[in-house]
Amino acid sequence: MSHAVIVSPDPRNAAGGVERMCVLLSGVLEADGWSVDIIGPTGEPRRWLSRIGAGYLARSFSATRAARRIEPDLLVTNGYLGISLPGKMPRVHVYHGTMVGDTRGEGGDLSGTERARRVVGAGLAEAIAGRGATVVSVSDAAAGEVRRYYGVRSDAVIPNGIDTDTFRPRERAGARSRLGLAETARFCLFVGRMQHRKGGDLLIPVSREAGYELMIAGAEGVPGAHHLGVLDAESLADAYSAADCVLFPSRYEACSYVVLEALACGVPLLTTEVGWMPTFLRAVPEYRSLCVQPTHDEIVARLHWLADRDTEGLTSKARAYVVKHNSLKRYAEYWRDLLNAAGLSPGS
Repeated sequence: MSHAVIVSPDPRNAAGGVERMCVLLSGVLEADGWSVDIIGPTGEPRRWLSRIGAGYLARSFSATRAARRIEPDLLVTNGYLGISLPGKMPRVHVYHGTMVGDTRGEGGDLSGTERARRVVGAGLAEAIAGRGATVVSVSDAAAGEVRRYYGVRSDAVIPNGIDTDTFRPRERAGARSRLGLAETARFCLFVGRMQHRKGGDLLIPVSREAGYELMIAGAEGVPGAHHLGVLDAESLADAYSAADCVLFPSRYEACSYVVLEALACGVPLLTTEVGWMPTFLRAVPEYRSLCVQPTHDEIVARLHWLADRDTEGLTSKARAYVVKHNSLKRYAEYWRDLLNAAGLSPGS
């Protein structure tokens, strides 16, 4: 049996987007006859290395060195974890956006020193990681960034995939009952970490002014919001369906699972035109009416506007697109086609 190794930032969980992709890809490869291990960096870099921004390179080296000791038939690396070592081991490297773009999205929430560490240290590690590998980006926008910042061309764009049978429209009253939510309240939902780049600073003031109660699904809550905690897939699908809308005013994304899940659940999504969204909007341009700039006044105005609109036709069309292009079945087909074209299928 052919053996693949996937390098993840944290093999112990699937909470983050990159970690989740590693688990999903493992399932795809196993279904196609691979045995798969997911591994990560071995230990933490020395403090002085982290202080000068070289911790990212150290983590990358330790992870790929550990992977190569296993001598897999295929190595899949991600983000800044992908320094190429001598040898001809087949490798696919996946870019989930860039640390340069991510850092810009965080704005003033990061110190100048930390911004420099991320842009220079992690950016250098990411630039090196794509060389010598078959390169995949998770969106056209990410592929453009990788080429612009690092001079690396993507061989394929493979957007993230979700379980469109779990994430589907559900009856709102039943979903609210299962989550213990008031049937008559007006709710908007945010899913994820309360970061500046995800618009976390905007959530409480805009929802209050527009007359919505804010729900947060994720590890962190904030005063004034209904904190649902970290939810399993079934409960998260209920949370989407229980909401009157999903609010995701992100300043930077590559291909957000939240966006895909919300669209698949048929709930109106107020979000920004970043990452994968321009690709979606080329196919469903009318959804631009639900896109906003990450500013207080524009989001409040759009929430007021949304309260009086029938969006069923629009959300149905959005779900149909995601089912066609972002289901787990389609995701597996993208990867199968890539590996076949590169001569990296089992037994090749």
